[in-house]
Amino acid sequence: MALSDPAARRYADAVFGIAHDTASHDRWLADLDDIAELFAEPTVYGFLVSTRVPQAEKEQILDNALPDLQTAAGSFAKLLVRKRRANLAPQVIEVFRERLNSARGIAEATVTTAVPLSDEARDAVEEAVLRYTSAETVSLSETVDNTIIGGAVVKIGDRIIDGSVRTRLSTMRRSLAQG
Repeated sequence: MALSDPAARRYADAVFGIAHDTASHDRWLADLDDIAELFAEPTVYGFLVSTRVPQAEKEQILDNALPDLQTAAGSFAKLLVRKRRANLAPQVIEVFRERLNSARGIAEATVTTAVPLSDEARDAVEEAVLRYTSAETVSLSETVDNTIIGGAVVKIGDRIIDGSVRTRLSTMRRSLAQG
């Protein structure tokens, strides 16, 4: 995960605590996703952060745009707007998802390769991630980027394991230039 604003972490931790206490993790995940999606709309975001729009109007828009949110999630969305922290919504859901996966023993990883992975290679990457994280299961996303030439770059949370040929060649080039 990219570095997140400390305030986003605090909000996500608070929401996670509520979700844990009420055993409503999945519901909160869906609600946070809806909030982040709404706040990502440029027109809506501009309206919600405008100092010219009264708070009551902003809250009415939130109620109308997000009618299926549980009460606590609706209050959370209004709190973000009132505290002028609507920009944190994507980070809050990212941190929340990270905490939820950790609690469930799931390691989220992204592997980038020059060519699509074979089933055997995918299994090997998943096994390596399991050993590296001590998680119970792996949620693996795959991307293809031919600029890495070969090998793989694995991102687990905010950690990156770069075994790409491009990086090896770059390291060799620097060593030769210094030596």
